[in-house]
This record gives sequence, structure tokens and C-alpha cells, in this order.
Amino acid sequence: MQTPVEIVKEKIVFNDKLVIEEGKLSAKGKTFSRLKVNRENASAVLILNTDTNKVILTKQFRYAIASKVAEPILEIVAGKADGDEDPFQTARREAEEEVGYRISEANTKLLLSCFPTPGYSSEQFFVYYATVTNADKVSEGGGLEEENESIEVVEMPLDKFINLIRDGMIKDAKTYIAGMHMILQWH
Repeated sequence: MQTPVEIVKEKIVFNDKLVIEEGKLSAKGKTFSRLKVNRENASAVLILNTDTNKVILTKQFRYAIASKVAEPILEIVAGKADGDEDPFQTARREAEEEVGYRISEANTKLLLSCFPTPGYSSEQFFVYYATVTNADKVSEGGGLEEENESIEVVEMPLDKFINLIRDGMIKDAKTYIAGMHMILQWH
């Protein structure tokens, strides 16, 4: 049986775009500390255009991994919730901003909800799968200038995407998870 951990005290130690809290914890008669990044929840959506049989992906500069990868990696659409925004509304808004497709609730399915980095972050991801057609393309996408986004839209044949997933060539966790879910459920 696991010993319960008590949160004795929490305080914010950093607050600039990210909020980092330090928690004083107690277990087995010992007191210790842990850090936590308080993050908004986020939504991600794997989009398949059924007219072209292509998966709609993004590429953009990611500062956090720039020293580890030579170029931007492939990712599904994703973004943080605005305030208490519903996870589907976040997915819908991000799809339109990033890749220019308007997704509908009728053609979208929640695949899973998960904590991508529970060891240090409070962020919860809601991962969706959506189908679109050419008629759902409402803009070029590319992200929002005021958020300093410069997103490249990549429309990739479904079979190529599946092969990249199977070969372990997708390096973004949310994209890999959504792709594996697609393979296990539908292919």
C-alpha cells in the first residue's frame, strides 16, 4: 500500500507566462519539496481531409527543443484553452487559426484525455480526431501574428502518416498518441 502524501504548503516561485509553484510535501515523517508548472488545459486534434485522404499537420519553430532538433517537427493542431473554454471549442478555434479548417462537432470525436507530463505539469490534454472536406477550408491558417506564430501547414497522404507513426518517425508525443490511436482503432 502506498504511503499518502500530504501537501503542506504551496507558493508561487515564478510567474511570467508560465507559473511555477513549489509545494512542501510530507510523507513517511519526512518533509520535501517539488516544483509544478501550472498550465492551462489544452486541446489537440488530428484532422483528416476525406476528399484528399490527407492528414493536416503543422510545423513551427519550437524554442524548447531547438537545441535538440535541426528543423521543426510535425505536429497535429493544438493549443491552450482560453480561460474556461470548453475543450472542443479550443480544438475548433485552434484548427481554424493554425490550418484554416473549420471542424464540426458532428465530425469530431474525443479520443482521450491525458496528462502529458504529470511529473511536473498540471496540464491536461484533450485529444480529438476530426474529419473535414475541401469545403471546410476557410482560410490559409498559419497561426496568429499577435501570438508570434508562423505555422507551416502540411497536408500529408494518410498512408505516409501511418508509416511515419509505425516507423517511430513522429517525435511529438500528442501526434504520436493520436496516430497510434488511429491505427489501433481504424486501420
